[in-house]
Amino acid sequence: MLAVVVVLIAMVLLLGVLVVGLLRSHADIIRALHSLGVGVGDPAAGDPSGGVETPVALRTNPALLNPPLPSERNSTSVFDLEGRAPGGDELVVSVSTAGETLLAFLSSGCTSCQAFWSALGDPAQRALLPASTRVVVVTKGPEWESADTIAAKAPPGITVIMSTAAWSDYEVPGSPFFVLVDGEAGRRIGEGVAHQLSQVADLVGRADVDARGPFASTSAPSRAMAVGLNGAEREQANDEELRRAGIHPGDPSLYPRGLDDVFASTAHLARPGPEATSEPVSTPTPQR
Repeated sequence: MLAVVVVLIAMVLLLGVLVVGLLRSHADIIRALHSLGVGVGDPAAGDPSGGVETPVALRTNPALLNPPLPSERNSTSVFDLEGRAPGGDELVVSVSTAGETLLAFLSSGCTSCQAFWSALGDPAQRALLPASTRVVVVTKGPEWESADTIAAKAPPGITVIMSTAAWSDYEVPGSPFFVLVDGEAGRRIGEGVAHQLSQVADLVGRADVDARGPFASTSAPSRAMAVGLNGAEREQANDEELRRAGIHPGDPSLYPRGLDDVFASTAHLARPGPEATSEPVSTPTPQR
């Protein structure tokens, strides 16, 4: 019986020590939270404001409500260029108020770009581009490119601007890359990659035809410039080109009867068309 009493006393003492340890641990936790600012002030002191709720004005920047998301841009958006000239001066190039501007995105270390640095400085090769088209070379900013290197490569008579933001605005994937901007319309009318200045000139020609229509001028477009037109416009452009070459409706070359007709001499193209003769022209029946 005595042994049972001793065991019970020992268990009570052990439980008492355990409870004291838990209370001390809890007090340490409360003290640590208080030092961090949690529960500052005596809860028993009551609410200093007297329980009155005070409204707090919430101000939001209107620009944050309708931000200009990148997804709202499209393939025709244009942006003026802001950056630095190779000499270090601040430079702004407006493309939205000018006529037609060709933006050439080049870099100093790109192997394919070297041909364009040289070609743009050669008047003979520059003549491949329309005289009315302004050329602006755009490189990345001084944080990416050496200003001295760009200044040494800058073609004479060509505006060169160092602007990393322009590469982001026009979503340039790499160099060399070319963007043709119609400032009067305020949109991009062509863009792409090229390896020779002649390819860039072809890009400009095609973009001009697509933008103005196939018969904006008195001269008929060439076969190369007719690329990008719809079916009816392309057919009309082909008819105009055939007439300019002396091939008119009913011409035997349009109805070959065999390989000899296909590979026949083209000397007959120099003869007058049907409207210049008084004899009626009979139309051969196409062979099926």
